[in-house]
Amino acid sequence: MSLTDSQIKRLKPSDTCTPSRPDKYSDGNNLRLWVRSTGSKVWVCDYKYADKRQSLTIGKYPSMSLADARQRNQQIKDLIDQGINPKHDKKRLQADTDGTKTFDAIAQRWHDDRKTHIAPTTYSRDYSQYQRDIKPFIGHLNVDDITAPDVLAIGKAVEARGAADMARRAIRQSGQIFKQAIREGLTIHNPANDLTEALQPHKVKHHSRITSQQLPKLLQDINAYDGDVLVKLGLWFMCYTFVRTQELRHMEWSEIDYKAKIWRIPADKMKMDRPHLVPLAPQVMAILKQIEKLGFSDKYVFFNPSNRKPYSTNAFITALWRMGYKGRMTGHGFRGLASTTLHEQEFMHEAIELQLAHEKENKISKAYNGAQHLKYRTDMMNKWANFIGDAYAGKIDNVIHDDCK
Repeated sequence: MSLTDSQIKRLKPSDTCTPSRPDKYSDGNNLRLWVRSTGSKVWVCDYKYADKRQSLTIGKYPSMSLADARQRNQQIKDLIDQGINPKHDKKRLQADTDGTKTFDAIAQRWHDDRKTHIAPTTYSRDYSQYQRDIKPFIGHLNVDDITAPDVLAIGKAVEARGAADMARRAIRQSGQIFKQAIREGLTIHNPANDLTEALQPHKVKHHSRITSQQLPKLLQDINAYDGDVLVKLGLWFMCYTFVRTQELRHMEWSEIDYKAKIWRIPADKMKMDRPHLVPLAPQVMAILKQIEKLGFSDKYVFFNPSNRKPYSTNAFITALWRMGYKGRMTGHGFRGLASTTLHEQEFMHEAIELQLAHEKENKISKAYNGAQHLKYRTDMMNKWANFIGDAYAGKIDNVIHDDCK
């Protein structure tokens, strides 16, 4: 027989009620009201999950009314039907008391912080993935209750739909949010560490690019390009530095260390969320001086004055198409060309990988930091810039040498 509010208000501990044996009154559908020897009244839901009988305290009367208790009881039944352990949902409710320790609350703060200093397209991409792939799994949980298998399940679910790169990105984003929680003093563990190793091996996507023998012609075509001058200079910049187009587009004057001749890219602008140092050869510094004289922007280096924003990725790829390189060369192709050539000339593999800012999964590579081998990399980048100059002049037979061995 169902309980009524008037009946509940009249209930008092019976003579047989003890601290270990409260009086129990059923409302039906596995919902009970326990009346303790102290006179307090609590709602308890009895349920079966994973073939085990369990009980869950869901609230106190009168703070939780009869109607609210019935609603919560139905929510628990719905969770069980979805294969979700109701005790996890209870943790969400407990964490929501102050709203600071749920994973979703921390994630929102992390995304809000990033929104002010990253490209809108990057923010939209990452936030959309969070809403789609991460929040449904762990957003409702207290950050301390999330385990490595919980995070790995996110990556596996994304991987199952054939999106291997996005699976890695989801795990990396989860790890960054845990770092936010650690910085805020809300937890001390990061269960997302090293989980990408449990996903399927990364399949390398090869971007279209020319060979080193075709480089002189490309450089001559870039020099003869009659389109936007900043796009032309941007292509030269990529030739010399082989940075990603995304990094180039959002380069800021404040990131350039003129004295050290280094471009210091902050972590939030990098694909791997790590700070990156790009040694700038004299040829690159000359390009920067040329752009600075144009006076288009006090903030962005490659700033499009027509729409008052940094240039789009399409601006650079379209320029290459106009030169006749559609399907033959991309902005990313400069990276592959540099990597192949520098490896062929036996420059240090770790230095090349560091300069490319590649993700490395092995423990040795993880030990490196942004300034690792910086002197060596500076020499390597200067020699690469000289090689580009020689190639433009038609001296393709000239090779660069690693003199630092």
